[in-house]
Amino acid sequence: MATIRQRGNTWQAIVKRKGYPTQSKTFDLKKDAERWSRHQERLLDAGQWSDRSEVEQTTLRDLLVRYEKEVTPKKRGAINEVLRIAVIKRSKLVGYAIGSINGRMIAEYRDKRLEAVSGSTVHRELALLSHLFNVAVRDWGFALNTNPVSQVRKPTPSKARDRVLTDTQRQALISSCAQCQSPWIKPVVVFALETAARRGEILALTWRDVDLERKVAKVSGKTGSRTIPLSPACESMLRSLPRSLEGHVFPVTIETLKQAYARAVARAGIQDFTFHDLRHDALTRLAKLGLNVLELRSISGHATANMLQRYVSIDAGDLAKKLAIR
Repeated sequence: MATIRQRGNTWQAIVKRKGYPTQSKTFDLKKDAERWSRHQERLLDAGQWSDRSEVEQTTLRDLLVRYEKEVTPKKRGAINEVLRIAVIKRSKLVGYAIGSINGRMIAEYRDKRLEAVSGSTVHRELALLSHLFNVAVRDWGFALNTNPVSQVRKPTPSKARDRVLTDTQRQALISSCAQCQSPWIKPVVVFALETAARRGEILALTWRDVDLERKVAKVSGKTGSRTIPLSPACESMLRSLPRSLEGHVFPVTIETLKQAYARAVARAGIQDFTFHDLRHDALTRLAKLGLNVLELRSISGHATANMLQRYVSIDAGDLAKKLAIR
């Protein structure tokens, strides 16, 4: 039975039903308190009532903290996801209770992020949030009526980039990385240029994963684990590094790497060249060496040839030279 009582300038609605916890909520107007009470009673009568006190007290920040602790470490792309979560935590959205977050609020977050980053980046952030809400309902028992991310249009992923460096630019970038305060930036960039490995795979690499005698390394990323060959330049660079059997090959944080790399690119006078573009550059050069599609996929970790094609730039001039040899 519902009880409505005045408390100063507000009205408190209380709904009691045997076998259910007492529900209460405060309103500025009596009619709103009565309307809420009737709604709760209808839900109870229909057997559709669920305890929403938890979703009204738990913020998105609370959920992200738990997700980062319990779910993210189990993912192959954990390093990048931690960075993604840190970005979301800086938004005003995380201050809201999860039960109050709706599609409009998610759309506002999407549109604001699109002003600063690419559609692909925002798409990945929304995918993370969507999975977060699904986990909250399915695994953690939160009584959410709907996943708010499912109510909004996802941004179109950005077109594949085709940035590659000239030999002069590549050397300028390596020289610029050598000037970074952290001594690990140059080795990381050299490894990326020589192996086409992803940033997360590189930072997760340990010395146990490296076999310098066989000239191979085992990397683990979002598509699983694979063994990649080490070029003479890469092998030489790795042999020059200090090492510990248990430690990471490149003991540098992703945030330090991002900031130092951006400064190194600017110092080298190169425009619009992201760390991920190093992978594109590396695969393009490997293709020019004559490696076939299967060999390139074994190095890159791409599941299909179509996915690999996004990362390899074929120069028409190079093709013309090959035709001239025939």
